[in-house]
Amino acid sequence: MAYVKKCPDCKGKSYSASKKKWVCPYCGEDLKKIEANRAKN
Repeated sequence: MAYVKKCPDCKGKSYSASKKKWVCPYCGEDLKKIEANRAKN
């Protein structure tokens, strides 16, 4: 299952199979406090 988070700083979307440590791949912001949603197909 994949999850998606939207970075509040750069507005970029990132995807992961884990909800653990999560850093925005675009700006490096720590996203651990942002709620993860299931990615839609």
